[in-house]
Order: sequence, then C-alpha cells, then structure tokens
Amino acid sequence: MNPIKNIGLGKINEIKDILKKHNCSNINNYCVVVFAGDNGISYEHTSSYTPFSSHEIVLKHLNKKSPTSFFLNRINKREYIVDIGLSTTVNNNEIIYKNIKKGTKNFLYEDALTKEEVIQAIKIGEKVWDTIYGTNFDIIGVGEIGVGDTICASAVVSSFLKVSPQKVVGRGSSDNKVLDKKNDIIKKALKIRTPNSNNIVDILARFGGLELASLVGFISKAAEKQTFIMLDGFVTTVAALLAVEVDNRCLKYLIASNLTEEIGHQIILKKLNIKPLIDLDLNYGEGLGSSIALFLAEMVTGINEFKL
Repeated sequence: MNPIKNIGLGKINEIKDILKKHNCSNINNYCVVVFAGDNGISYEHTSSYTPFSSHEIVLKHLNKKSPTSFFLNRINKREYIVDIGLSTTVNNNEIIYKNIKKGTKNFLYEDALTKEEVIQAIKIGEKVWDTIYGTNFDIIGVGEIGVGDTICASAVVSSFLKVSPQKVVGRGSSDNKVLDKKNDIIKKALKIRTPNSNNIVDILARFGGLELASLVGFISKAAEKQTFIMLDGFVTTVAALLAVEVDNRCLKYLIASNLTEEIGHQIILKKLNIKPLIDLDLNYGEGLGSSIALFLAEMVTGINEFKL
C-alpha cells in the first residue's frame, strides 16, 4: 500500500492494526446472536424499562424496528435471537427457544438462579453454536436483551474482581439519579448473598442472569471451534471475562467492538488487554455495537484487496 495513501486512511489504520493483531483478516460471512431473558432485580426499578418487559424489546427486533435489526437488515446479515429466560413467550419462528425459566429471581432477596440452572444455561449457550451452524461463519457478533442485566453484570464483576460497586457500576439504560441506588443494591446484595469470588457458577447463581451465563457457554464454544467473537458492550464483555476464566484460550478469539460509558467495561477491557475498534459513546446493548463493528471490520479488511 502506498504510504501516503496509508496515512490518509486515518483511524482506519488503527482498526486494521487491531484486526491484524488478532490475525482476523477475512470477514465476509458473519451474523449476530442475541440472548434474551428477564431479571428479577428489574423490580427494583434501576432501568428505564418496565420490569420483566424484555419480550417487548425482542418484538421490536423481530419487526425490524430496533436499531440493531434495522441495521442488520440493511446490510443483509442475520440476527439470531435466543429465548433463554424471557418471562413472556414470544411466538415467532425466528426465535430459538431455549427457555430455562420465566425470568430470574430478585437477587436482593434471594439467589437469582440455582447452580444447576447456571450450568444448564452455559451448556445451552454451547448448543446454540450447533443450532446456528457456527462453523459456517468467519466471525460472530454477540449481544443480549434483558431488562436489569446491566446491574446483574455489575454485581458479577464486583464480586469476581473483588472491587467495590462504585468502581464498576454505570448508568445502563437509566439516568444518573439511579447510580447511588444501584451501588446500594449491589453493596447490600454482596453482603447478603456472600458469593464465592473464585467460583463463576456460584457468582452467576447469586446474581444471574441467564443471558450472561449462556453467553459464557457460547463464547467458550466459539473459541473451541477457533471462531472469532465480536463482543458488544458491557454485559457481553463480562461474559467474555468469565469465559476466559474457564478457558484462557478464549482470549485469542475475542474482539471488542466498542467502548461504552460503563466504568466496568473499561476496567475489563484493560484487564483482558483488548482495544475496542470504535468509540461511539454507545450505552445501548442489544448487539448494536457488535453489528456496526462487524460491518466496519468487513469494509476495513476489504481495503487490503486494493493496491492504494
């Protein structure tokens, strides 16, 4: 490539370097897999969404009325939605039904899940790989839909990394007014639930959610099959952190799509030594960041075909 033209590509060069570091040079065939469930902690009203209303978000995706589904439809790429724990069943042939239970319990008052349910969710995440014929793709984007899953993920990270909630808790889909409330909830739950910080199954049982646990399984299976995973935002990156804990080989196949405003997201990316491809100040979830980054990565790797 002509060095002058190379300079002219600006930050595209940075994206190319990140992909090159991962030896990810062929991005043509890809999809996005989104795991959906409900979380009992949503009844503490720390989200802008109504508790146990994740099925409404799923319906928007199915009707191509969400940013993620709209974008993927425009670029002719498929979105798979997995019902791992929705409280309300969505009857649609496009849904992959793997529902374990109709939402988790409120971890402020009781464990979100049983350990058996966590293990089941992880195994289902692995099986979803086979359901979508994962080996047919060069890279797969992941996402999640779950009202309250941000605070679940924050509690998991706080326990796993043994840090105070203030160091990992962010706004999620709420405003700044609920930050103190989130911190108080997690602080109280950590004392009541007494999770074993060295056991990810125990941590996930205490706080949930099913989306998070199934993502751990899916990411682990992708690494086993040597397929790259494009992470979305905070929740999927928490799942990646846990997957790496289970099998360090997962790290080689993880690519971060974007940098969100969640404090915990930045901490985990630094710990995993992963640099995000883009920074759009997204705080959205639902596979939007991974979808955008996949398309951008396809364009960037395609530039290599031209002699500029």
